[in-house]
Amino acid sequence: MFEKELDRVRKQLKQQLDTRQPSIPLSAILANENVHPAYRAYFRAEAEWWLHEERAIRSSNPRFDTGNEALRAMFPTLDDLYIKAARFDHEELTATIDAAVKTRLNFLVRPRTTLKWFVFRGEPTKPLYEILLRLNYLTDNTYLLDGIRQWAKSRPAESSANEILSVVEFERIVEKVDNDAILDLSQDEFVRLLDGIYAFFAEADPDLPPESVPTEAVIIFLDDKGAVPISQALERLLYREELRALTRLKFFDVIDTVIANIEETVPEAITPTPSDPVPAPVPELVETEITAEISEVPDVPDVHAARAERFRTMLDVSSKERVIKKVFNKDAELYSQVVSDVLRCVEWKEAAGVVDRFFARQG
Repeated sequence: MFEKELDRVRKQLKQQLDTRQPSIPLSAILANENVHPAYRAYFRAEAEWWLHEERAIRSSNPRFDTGNEALRAMFPTLDDLYIKAARFDHEELTATIDAAVKTRLNFLVRPRTTLKWFVFRGEPTKPLYEILLRLNYLTDNTYLLDGIRQWAKSRPAESSANEILSVVEFERIVEKVDNDAILDLSQDEFVRLLDGIYAFFAEADPDLPPESVPTEAVIIFLDDKGAVPISQALERLLYREELRALTRLKFFDVIDTVIANIEETVPEAITPTPSDPVPAPVPELVETEITAEISEVPDVPDVHAARAERFRTMLDVSSKERVIKKVFNKDAELYSQVVSDVLRCVEWKEAAGVVDRFFARQG
């Protein structure tokens, strides 16, 4: 999804970093103001990760006593020199550009899910210091990144950077940080959380109507946040009315409509008759709200058929063959199974989980 937009950004970034030399220094990339700050930060973090790997190799070498005080005193200076001397050959440059663009868009549209797979990369646990290193690749959604770093700083004194964190615990931390941040946001402040998405697509897709983004991007964003009623309302507009581009003004209207429907439905549904016992407020309110929302979900077969038909029209035979060859290792049956599993999903978050599990199994 969004391959056209990703390709445009990749090409632009390659032009900005074009060099006839065998490699391009990290310092030249960081000094290039034409390159978006998000991508400069990504390259810097990639070099820092190389250094992290180099330190691990250095400290595990049995031939040298790396605990020697004189050596340890020199390591900070050596590490600084490594960063200053870091460079990307053409192969590394192309691979890093591709990863940077994909990761940034993913983090913009589904930050919670992206944090999980980008930080842990299919592994069940990670040391805390590696988690913090991985966060340095990202610059958008600063409230999330700052919240996680603040949590790390608040760890008890006896905890160390070598503390091991499970992916399940990390997901819980991310969800809490995100929920705490957006809990008291006004409607206008919540919509402003999408500013990065609007800015990305303004540069990546000049064919879009002014001040708009693909509706699918906002649906993915809302599913990632757990804002299911609003994402379902947008899905109905997408599949029934073919609302493929969404402006901020239209998004405000959708939110207002969803809130109004909930406010109108819930009081009416929980009003008891004189002969009825007065229900406990919390269980009835929750049950009624869920029932009201489910009643508005479009028929699943219709949605699945629309998704399947749209998927077939978007992927030509040549592209399909490339996907099967490069992503599924020439296994057409596996390709069909994964696509079928994705198209059967009711929500975007569920579909993202299918894809994440596939890539985790592939390593």
